[in-house]
Amino acid sequence: MTTPPIPSTRTSFSSPSEIFTSEPKPFDDDYARRCFRVLRMVAILHGKGFHGLRVFPYEYPLAYRIELYPAAYAGPNGVSRHFDRNDDELERKQLIARHSGANDAKFFGWEDVAQLSAHKLALVFVERFPQLARATYHFDFAYAGWFATLLAHCEYGYLPYLFAEYEEEIGVMRMRQFGQVRTVHKLDYFPLPPSPSCGNRLDPHPKPKWLE
Repeated sequence: MTTPPIPSTRTSFSSPSEIFTSEPKPFDDDYARRCFRVLRMVAILHGKGFHGLRVFPYEYPLAYRIELYPAAYAGPNGVSRHFDRNDDELERKQLIARHSGANDAKFFGWEDVAQLSAHKLALVFVERFPQLARATYHFDFAYAGWFATLLAHCEYGYLPYLFAEYEEEIGVMRMRQFGQVRTVHKLDYFPLPPSPSCGNRLDPHPKPKWLE
């Protein structure tokens, strides 16, 4: 199998042809469908105003993993966290949430959410990660728009990840394809997120009572 060329700029990518001709279908692969539910949950939270919730997806060592954390901790690529801010700080402030595909439908290690939809999972997430919710409740339309576009492409059979055990970072999001997708253009890469909207942080007003 020939490895596709690495794009010369982070804005170069090919959309799968189906995105313009047919509606997406649920993932055939149960593992991928559950992981995608977490990504859908994030999009729903962005829609509710939690634009500061950043997504760090990667594959290591054998499972697809998703880390959610505040934008204030984002590294230069906009996806991974600053390495000089260690996990102890995030854990202490309860500002990081982790899901592993190896945990099946025990999202974030919870035993009682296997049957929840992405929207209901989002509501439970806010309730059980209140510090993380408070830290990420602000507007960043550039990032939220980027993630919404990424997710719309992923609906056609892909999961995004920054790196894997035997695949290093290359300046774009890699895309793992699941199922038999008949396409003229396969989605191999997707650009990294843009800088925050004009460098400004916009806070919704009035704030929800739970946030005060």
